[in-house]
Amino acid sequence: MGGLKGNSKWYWFFILQVLLVSNQVRAAKGINHGHEEKKGHIHGVHKECPLPKGQNDIVECALDFHPAVKRGLLRVESLDHLEEQASQIPNPTLSSRYVVGKESGQDTSELEANLSFTLELGAKRGSRTEYARARKSEAEATNLATKAEVKIATILNMHRLRQVLSEKKLLVEALSAFNKVIGQLKKLPRLSAEQIASLTLFEMALEETKINKSELFAKERKLEHYFHIATGHSVDEIIDFLPKSPDRWPTILKEGKLNSPKVTKLRSLADLAQSGVEIEKAKAWPNLRIGPSFAIEKDGRSENKMIGLNIQLPLPLFQVNGGGKAYARSELLRAQKSVILTLEEEGHERYEQQRVYESAVDILKETMKQSVVESKHKRVEKLYLRGVVSSSVLLESLKQKLSYLKSRNLRELTAIEALWSIRKYDGQIFKETL
Repeated sequence: MGGLKGNSKWYWFFILQVLLVSNQVRAAKGINHGHEEKKGHIHGVHKECPLPKGQNDIVECALDFHPAVKRGLLRVESLDHLEEQASQIPNPTLSSRYVVGKESGQDTSELEANLSFTLELGAKRGSRTEYARARKSEAEATNLATKAEVKIATILNMHRLRQVLSEKKLLVEALSAFNKVIGQLKKLPRLSAEQIASLTLFEMALEETKINKSELFAKERKLEHYFHIATGHSVDEIIDFLPKSPDRWPTILKEGKLNSPKVTKLRSLADLAQSGVEIEKAKAWPNLRIGPSFAIEKDGRSENKMIGLNIQLPLPLFQVNGGGKAYARSELLRAQKSVILTLEEEGHERYEQQRVYESAVDILKETMKQSVVESKHKRVEKLYLRGVVSSSVLLESLKQKLSYLKSRNLRELTAIEALWSIRKYDGQIFKETL
């Protein structure tokens, strides 16, 4: 200590170095900690899509920012300039010829220049423009059909997420009940044969419930992944806005006017095929090239200047694009028949979906709701704790409650899917909300 006091400047230099090193270590830890936080999963990735304030906000967000919808919108945007390209006028062509030689010992030369303008006969430019518009309309109709599928998938996943969370809650309660009963049986000083059998059954049921809980966890993660991709939101950000189990089910008309987004898409393809027919008809007409010509001839000392007109017109002697027109007409016929076949198919599918919907709704109205089943199970649990009923009865009650909830959720999801499918076939999917 005395040595350090004798060399005070070295003492303070040593202290200063220690402080600097410690600050650097703390700074490095802070930087590393910051990097670790940045590596974490960030929810709400769509800055354009704010946090939802209602259940329909989730659906609208998916309709705007789902990757499939975005890809379709990019295709529509890329076709915005196609009409401008189709309406372009061909540039003029400049051709020239120059030859030089000798004739009778004298120098001779000849220069010729031609400027040609292309006149597209047969309304080629107009047919190209209509074809470009038809392609954009087809892209918009395709994106609309994609949006319809995204809306149905989002609504179904919202209901399914609510069901999964409800089933998960019941499984947690079942695990707690099993552990409680198993603990009570194990505390007994001596077990009878029936009690040993009951303990075994409850332990097996406990393990089965753990597996079911793991399966639900996987389903929840899959649903959360969907909403993260489609909306950028986590489950915690949308959990308060999930739709409740429907209490009232709308009445569906026996017959509807079929006008689904898929039919609209096929009709746009038929319009595109019709534009293709006009394109091929226009190709049967040749293009006229016409313009001024200028020539200079030199023969010794004499020079001649000439001006005139050049014309080029292909002669349709071998073909008038009969093959192209025939193929285009066959494509048009195929597109028109596709519309008719799809209308017939969707008419049958709508009828089947209506039957499925009405059957599922009737079952849901006739059977007990989850709250009623819960109250009945609570009564069985109280009777077991009083020793009035056996453990096998309690175990069967728990299994029946979970099995009933899964079956009812499946019927409910089937009815919801059928309802929105019917709305899609009727062309009402974008007019209806949750």
